[in-house]
Amino acid sequence: MPEQALSIRTPVRVLVVDDSAVVREVLQSLLESDPDIRVVGHATNGTEAVEMTATLRPDLVTMDLMMPGMDGMEATRRIMARHPTPVLFLSAYFGGEGKYSRADAIAAGALDIMEKPTLIPDWRWRSAAGPLIRKVKSLSTVPVIAHIHGARRLLAQEEGQVESFAGPAADVVAIGASSGGPRVIEEILSNLPATFALGVLVVQHMTDGFTMSMLRWLQERSPLPVKVAEDGDTITPRRVLFTPETAHMVVTLGGRIHLSDGEPVNGHRPSIDVLFSSLAKVYGARSAGVLLTGMGADGAAGLLTIRQSGGVTMVQDERTSAVFGMPRAAIELGAAQQVLPPSGIIRSLNALHVERVRSLI
Repeated sequence: MPEQALSIRTPVRVLVVDDSAVVREVLQSLLESDPDIRVVGHATNGTEAVEMTATLRPDLVTMDLMMPGMDGMEATRRIMARHPTPVLFLSAYFGGEGKYSRADAIAAGALDIMEKPTLIPDWRWRSAAGPLIRKVKSLSTVPVIAHIHGARRLLAQEEGQVESFAGPAADVVAIGASSGGPRVIEEILSNLPATFALGVLVVQHMTDGFTMSMLRWLQERSPLPVKVAEDGDTITPRRVLFTPETAHMVVTLGGRIHLSDGEPVNGHRPSIDVLFSSLAKVYGARSAGVLLTGMGADGAAGLLTIRQSGGVTMVQDERTSAVFGMPRAAIELGAAQQVLPPSGIIRSLNALHVERVRSLI
């Protein structure tokens, strides 16, 4: 009976933070050797650690200390200020002549420190598995609270650094494009962070046979994984779903994708209007729509639906559009809240990302 009880309890969800891919892989292997632990994400630096803690809500974070950009100490301060989570430092750089002491780690909000072997592969990693697993299980249940003064300081810093943004915290952004769209889509996707906290859906009017080559090209340039949507796919943060060449993409209740072979809309299947309208119906004010360069008017009416539902709407400006037909139609309908070049669209999407992370705190 006790074994059955262990097998059905919820696993401890762990975020592994380390700038070494090998170390991340070893840690995941060690931790998941216990069936009651599941690694739910990897972060390669402090910035990713903070953002992924907010979006993934792990039960515990294993934190490296020395990383490029934001180090583990600053990341821990931010995590404990904004979304308190048990933090276990794994590092060989505390004490001695190191920059930080163990007292610094505890003051930042970490619960404990374990020394990480410096050599890989090394027998000491395997010998550390048992103590590490026991420590992770124990610390994951410790209640932690926010460091209030740190939270106020960080909020003041962020408000001074992030451009002002008027709008709700969207969960999903849908992008529609036609003539001239691939280059702009590439520019946008390549400038979003790997931790982008919204789901991304894309309709690109495309000649049959070219979608897969375009996706391979985008996969080489985008920090986010890019795939062709399949019927039943779930919309999730940090992933881009592309509409297949010959099907409408429809958003359904529960944030799932339905692929429809219904009649063309505005002469197109897939149609941007179909995607935008279904997104507005399901997500309402938590939706965002971006209409890029293209001929005709597909997407304009759907973008208006998103705006009327309280969502965020943007269109590409005339100067940077290869064909200004679709953005112009949306502007004339009153569907566009913002008319922006691709660089402005990128800034607005990153602002939506920040708002989404804040909404999860």
